[in-house]
This record gives sequence, structure tokens and C-alpha cells, in this order.
Amino acid sequence: MNRIVVFLCLLGAVLMAPTCLYADDTEIYFAQADASNEANEQTANVLFLIDTSGSMCDRPRGSRDCSRSDTKMYQLKQAFTQVVDGLSDGVRIGVGKFNGGYDSNGYGGYVFYPVSDMDDNARQEVKNLVNGLQGTSNTPTMEAYSEMARYMMGLSPSDYAKRGEAVQNDPRRSVNITCYGNQCYTASQYSSPMNMDNQCETNHIIVMTDGDPTQDSDYSSVRNLAGGWCNGSYSCQADLARWLMDDDRNSKGRSVRTWQVAFGVGANSSQVTNMNDVASNGGTDTVRLADNADELAAEFNDILNLIAEDSQTITSPGVSVNQNNRLEHLDQLYYAMFKPEKTSVWPGNLKRYRLEDGKVVDANGNRAVDGDTGYFRETSKSYWTDGEPDGPDVRKGGARAELSGRKLVIGNVNGNGSYTLDEERLEEMDESDFGIPDHGAVPAYDTKEEVYAALLTMWGDPMHSVPLLVNYEVDSNGTDADDQTNYVFVSTNGGMLHAIDTDNGNEKFAFMPDEMLKQAYDLVRSPPLSEDNIRSLYGMDGSWVAYRTAESNGDADDVYIYGGMRRGGSNYYALDVSDIDNPRLEWRIRGGWMADSDAADPDSGFARLGQSWSTPTLTRVKVGDTIKPVLVFGGGYSPDDHDTAGSRANKDDLGNAVYMVDAMNGDLLWSVGSDNATHQVSDMKWGVPGGIAVVDLNLDGLADYLYFGDLGGQLFRINLDNTGDSNSDLVDGVVRLASLGGTGAQDHRRFYEAPAVGYQRSGLSETLYVAIGSGYRAHPLDENTDEGFFLVADHNFRSTNQSANVVTLSDLPNVAGTSPPTLDGSGDGWRVAFRRSGEKVMSSPTIFQGSVMFTTYKPSDVDQDADPCVVRYGNAYAYRADLLTGEARSFTNDGDVSGGDGDGGSWDGEELDSSTIPPSIIPIFEGGNGGGDDDDEGPGNGEVQFCTGLECPGGVDLQYAMFRKQRWYPMKKNDANEYFPPAQETEQ
Repeated sequence: MNRIVVFLCLLGAVLMAPTCLYADDTEIYFAQADASNEANEQTANVLFLIDTSGSMCDRPRGSRDCSRSDTKMYQLKQAFTQVVDGLSDGVRIGVGKFNGGYDSNGYGGYVFYPVSDMDDNARQEVKNLVNGLQGTSNTPTMEAYSEMARYMMGLSPSDYAKRGEAVQNDPRRSVNITCYGNQCYTASQYSSPMNMDNQCETNHIIVMTDGDPTQDSDYSSVRNLAGGWCNGSYSCQADLARWLMDDDRNSKGRSVRTWQVAFGVGANSSQVTNMNDVASNGGTDTVRLADNADELAAEFNDILNLIAEDSQTITSPGVSVNQNNRLEHLDQLYYAMFKPEKTSVWPGNLKRYRLEDGKVVDANGNRAVDGDTGYFRETSKSYWTDGEPDGPDVRKGGARAELSGRKLVIGNVNGNGSYTLDEERLEEMDESDFGIPDHGAVPAYDTKEEVYAALLTMWGDPMHSVPLLVNYEVDSNGTDADDQTNYVFVSTNGGMLHAIDTDNGNEKFAFMPDEMLKQAYDLVRSPPLSEDNIRSLYGMDGSWVAYRTAESNGDADDVYIYGGMRRGGSNYYALDVSDIDNPRLEWRIRGGWMADSDAADPDSGFARLGQSWSTPTLTRVKVGDTIKPVLVFGGGYSPDDHDTAGSRANKDDLGNAVYMVDAMNGDLLWSVGSDNATHQVSDMKWGVPGGIAVVDLNLDGLADYLYFGDLGGQLFRINLDNTGDSNSDLVDGVVRLASLGGTGAQDHRRFYEAPAVGYQRSGLSETLYVAIGSGYRAHPLDENTDEGFFLVADHNFRSTNQSANVVTLSDLPNVAGTSPPTLDGSGDGWRVAFRRSGEKVMSSPTIFQGSVMFTTYKPSDVDQDADPCVVRYGNAYAYRADLLTGEARSFTNDGDVSGGDGDGGSWDGEELDSSTIPPSIIPIFEGGNGGGDDDDEGPGNGEVQFCTGLECPGGVDLQYAMFRKQRWYPMKKNDANEYFPPAQETEQ
């Protein structure tokens, strides 16, 4: 049995929520704007100021005709039409122009189309108006720009908007003028497009001009607005841009950015230099240059895309996909990804890439990750993807795009077993089987046929589910993944487990428990977020593990997979997927958190099983003469006791237990816990949501020790006895090793993830070192708790006596302090007290070649961005340290301490490109096959890369010759006590 270690990470997008009391780790995708304010919609007000000077209609030979295709005006109209047709949702636009027909044909400017929502009618209307523009004036850029500013600020119109073309109806009068018949009235103030109740609105003016200002000397038009003294058109424009950008100075108290577009202007001209100054003061850095319609449309679109990314962070922060749950097999990488949205079920996908020289590459062999953003490049193309690159778009490419003719397998309502849901079976069912309400159902999903059709195409988000890869058929030597038959299993919050063929991305089947089918109506309609933008619905949110037996040639014989629901419920499921075309539900365990009708029987032994967060650990034990494959998992999570930030129950209602079950039938072998358990342990007061670390010390294939942490900051060991005659005899004792939490809010340390365990022997002395990190997984933005990373030395692991000397915080010296201690591994261990506020561990550590590695997440400081509608993802860090001494180490081959300066390290860690919760660090073998078959480098040579998510911070030379990147099957020892695969036993 081989266990693939996989990653969890997320796809990035932004929702709105205040720093909520009710916690969910989705809060890292929320901005801090007041979610209860219905006015808080992500919108952008964009006002175009269009140059309508006569030069816009000049032809190359000197004549003037705006209708000719070789004029700038004609090209402007073509570009503007393209832009409006492709306008993003949430971007409202208005249009102003230079004024003509008064004072030497140059007299400021006016707004003729107010900033408005762009429905189909509005788009057509504004295009028609712009298509009617003529070149009739000089170039009073500054004066016109000052009128645009007055409009945006809601100030009184100047005379520019009351004379000349502004009062004519061609293409339309100024927005401040209203006419009834022949009688016209001028408003005393502009109606600003800004909604001051909306915290998430952005405002912009785009100035497009083809030449230097002319007839543009009314500097008072700017001085009266911005104050101070300016002299000269460009000087005053720069002052006005600065004033508009400064929300502490301008009259509205809200920033307006100024964008500059130069049309048909030389890149080295003084005009471009001057326009650059205006753009810089306006918060947009630099002028945009265009020489024809296509280039002008491209610059407009680029600006509007930037505006959309800035203003629509509620649904798309510009890069929709973060490095997600990752799996590695040989050189193949699989990422499960999703995109948060303003509903309770989000879109998801599974994509395949490749590892090359420590870098993630795409199907074309190109670097797939943008080093500046830490996300997939726009030009990257994942495997299985047809046509254009899918980049960071979760809805494009991958397994999602290959879905066709889904085989939907449903867990049987009446017990174990399963059936395929097809149209024939559908006829025997009614609406209630799909959770469709009798009254008030959404029209699009108010029939079973509509819900069924939606289920056939649904690909929900694998928010916490880590992909599981299982090898079914090997190649000739087990080293070529492309010549094998492999399947990846990943579950999603669409309520399904998906089985994907790694060769082509095709889905073999999707398994949906009957508990999820009863919620199908809600899953497909994806209800809105509840108060404080908390998801109201989760599906199959857990991760799975596999039990695989092999035939003599290494191909799979029997394959069973096991998984839970995490926030979706409290059940565990076992599927027989030996025949990938005919999967079958073997058994299920019902926990105590489900709805009353589906909750565990009080006498089942699982009544205290909470939300099934704990990924089962597959191992083996011996009872009498029988060796049994078993699953061990924690009692899970109790949301009522931990979801509310800042509080922690003295004892959890559910989850404070550990269970071992027979992997073949789900029968309970034993449980430990404070209540209703086969072995009572009074100190087990808090839930165990993390996995259980298993130690097989004598390498006989049987579990000897189990380690786990709980939500009270405690660390436990279970000693197993494989010599007994009954299931209950398996537990030899339960020992509380450490208590690293406390009663105060700053001491509410919680262990959500499984520990890692390392072994050290010196003479006759043996020690197991247990590494674990604390972090409030349900509330990652928490900064009140003093989290840490801990290495606890278990010197007396063979003893089952509960020592009075339980390790506490004071027993562990802080190796990250200003004066780090000198340690040799003989003490109680060590700890890291993080220097950054709010920094926490959100994944399991890794122990490799005498060092321990882990990642952390730190929420961004509140003052890093004053905009309450901008998400503050945070920062991610990677650490490596000597297991025994706690000295910080680098991730490279040089062996230096962190930073490579040789001075003991500063424990600042290595900052990752990722800005969200990073997954565990996983060693990935590259170079040399470790087996010595056809490799000149010999066994054990090559390098191990340390990778987390999309990043590999570094690598080290492989020190041991015990790694063979080969097949997945039980291996036997030869006479020399060495391991060889079955096909090679007779050759060695």
C-alpha cells in the first residue's frame, strides 16, 4: 500500500464580507466592505472625453471629411463600437466631447451622455451617438477635462456646458440642459454618477486626444477646482489629475483616476511626455499610444479590463485561479481548482500539467506559472485542453471541458450498493427525491427532468478535496506515466466524486450519495450566500484514500477508495472501483452531525462523529491470526463550538474521538474519546478534525503508534497492541503528550491538520519526534491567537502510562527568538513563535532527511490597502529546519541556514508567490530513477525538489538509495533483506 501525499490550495476570487463573527475559511476571499449594505456592488463609473477637434477628420492629403475611413474620427468610431460590444458587466460608461460653435470654435467641453448602466439598449444608443460625432472644434483639452471633473464631482456646470454645441441637439445636448419644446433649463448642479453609499465603486476619466491643446488657456477652470496655481494646459491638467485622485482633497471625497490615450502621436513627442505626467498624477502611470482603429480599441479594452479587475473584485480579481489541491505522479501534476463566486456552489475543474526542472510546464512545454503573480499564465495550456490556451480560467479546458455523457452513479437509499441514474430510472422517481420543494421552486429547476439535466453537466468546486490518483496498469518498468492506465478521483461541492482518466481527461463516472441527491435542487441552483457571506451549502468536500492490491505483474487487482464529506456532512463512504466502469458503494458510516433522518444510530458507535473533516488513514493491524486493512480517522469538526471567531467551547459537542474501522466492511473495531467510546479518555475534550499519523516502527506492515492533535491544542499518542485476540485489545493505551493551548483568546491554539513523525536512534535510546503547527483554519484572518509550530520529543513512546509531565509551552524553547538556544534533541523539543502578526500553520508538516518543513499563511495588514473592497489575500511562507536542533535551513543544496548567510538564520522563512493558504511541502524526486536499472547515475542519485502548490522553493541531493519511483504494489524482501518488485524477484 502506497499513500500519495497531495496538496490543498484554492482558486482566487473575491467576495465581500466584513470581518465576520461567524467563521469559515472562505473569508480569505472576502473584502472588508460592509456586506449588509445592499448598495455595495462592485461597479466602475467610466467617463470618456473624446477629442472632436477638426484634426480628427483631416485626411492625409489635407482635406477634411469625417465620413472617410482614412480619418482618425472614423477609426475612433470603429474602435468605440468594438469596446462597447465587449464591455464587461459592472462597468458603466458616459461620454463627453470638446465644445465647438462658440469662441473661435474652441470652448471647453461638455458631457452629452451620462454615465449609465450598459444594457443592450444603452449600448446601441451610446454607439449611435458616438457614430454621429464630427470634428468641429479646436483642442481645449484642459478646459474640457475640468468640465468632466465637475460632472464626476457633482458640482455646478460652467459656461462651457451652457453655450455653443452644448445647447444644440447634435449629437445631443449637455446632460445639464433639459428642454421642453422650445424652452430649455439649465440644472444648477450636475448629478454625479457616484453612489456614495457604495463602498465598492471606482471612478475613472479616459481622455483621448490626437494633438497638443489649442484654444485652451482658461487656467482658472482648473485653479478654481484644485486650488493652488497652475499655468499652462498640461501643468493644469496634471494638477487636476492629482486633485481628482486625492480623496482627501477633492470635493467628493472619492478618488477619480485619469487615463490618457494619445491617438496618432509620436512616442517621442513632447505631447506624450506631458500626457505621461498627467497619467502619473492621475494614478494610471503612463499614456497609452495608438495609431489605428485596432490599436485604439486594444488600448481602450486594456484600460477597461484593468478597471474591471479593479472594480469587480467581488467575482474576479483578475486572476481567477490560485494553485489548488495538487497531486504528483512521476512527472505529471494534477491541480483541482475553483473560482469563488457570490453563491454557495462555485465552478471547479481538474487540470493536468508536468514538472520539469522544478518548474510547472504546460502541454506545449512552456512555463505555466507567472512568477510575478504565482498563478497560471494567460498563455498556458493544460493537458486535455483542445483549441486555445485555458490559462487561469477555471471554466475552460481540463476535465470540465472533456465532460460528455456523464454516468451518474447514486448511492442506494435503502442501504449499500448503488445504481446508475438514467432517464429510465428517472421516470420511477418524483420531485421530492431531488429535494425540489412543493411550492416556490426556482422555475429553471422546478422539475426532476431539469434538475437531472443540470446534474449531468455540473462541475462544482473542490474547495478542500485533494485529488487521489490510482494506478491500474503499469508500463514495462513502472517509470513512464504516459504508458500507464491511471485514474484521478476528486470530490466537489457539487455533491459528487469524479473519476477522471488521466490520459485524456474523460470522466468515467461521477458518484453521488443519496444524501446529496436529496439536495440536488439546491446544488444546481446554487443558493446565495447567507448573512456575512457565509456559504450555506457544501457537498462532498473531503479527500479520499485508496486501498489497492496488485497482481503478479504489478497491475491493480482490487481497488477500494474511502472518503468523507468535510463541511458537507458527517458520513464516510467506501467504493469498490476495481472495475472502473462499474463502481459500487460498499458501505457507509453515518455520523451524528447529519440531518435527523440521516444521523447515526445512537447505538452505532458513531453518534459523536462530527463533520467528517479527517481524511482516513489506511493501515493494517493484527487481531488474533488475522491481519486486517483498517481505516483510522478523527472524530471530526463541531461547527457550533468553533465557527464563531474569538470563542472556544470548554468541551466540544461532537468530534472529540478517534475511530478505527475495518476497511472491508466499515465495522467499528474500537474508538477512543471522552464519551460513548470503547476506551474512555477524559482529556479528549475537543474535536479531532485532522488526519491520524501512523507509525510502523518495526516495519512489519502493522501500525504500532498513532499520533493526533485536537482543537484544544493538545497532542496525543495511541499505543497499539497487535498480539491481542479481540478488536478492543488493539488499544494498549492513550497518552496525552502535550497541552499547548490555553484559556485566553491568545492561547486558543487549534490543531486542524495531521502531525508528521520522525524517528531517531542513538545507541539504545529511541525517540519519536512529533511535528505539528497550529492555525485557526475556520478563521484564517484571525490575529488574536499566538499561533506556532511545535516539535515534541516523545522519548517514552513505548510506555502507556500517562506521565504527569505533559509538555507545555514553557517546556519548548523558542528557536525563532533573538537568542536561539543550542539543542541536541535530548530535551522536550522546540517551538517557533512567529514574528508576524496572525501568521499560522494551515497544513501538515513534512519530515525528510533529518529536516522538518512546513508552510504558513499570514493575513495582510489592514493598512496595506485602504480600499475596503479590495481583498487582502495575505502572504505565504515556507520554512525548513533541522529536526533535532531547530536551526533554520534553506531549501537549496548548499546546506546553509535560512538565507544562506551561515549565521544561524533569522526564521523569516522564504516568501512564496502565492498569496493564499499554501499547501504542505512535498518532496518530489527528479533526475536518476533511484533504481539503477538503466541509469548511469546509479541508485539513489538525483535531486529531490521541495514543492508546495505551483512553487518549488528548492531541492537537495538525495542521500539515501531507498527510493524507487516505480509501481504501486506490496513489495517483498529477498534474502538480503532488500525490497524488489515482484517481476524482479527471480532476477536478483
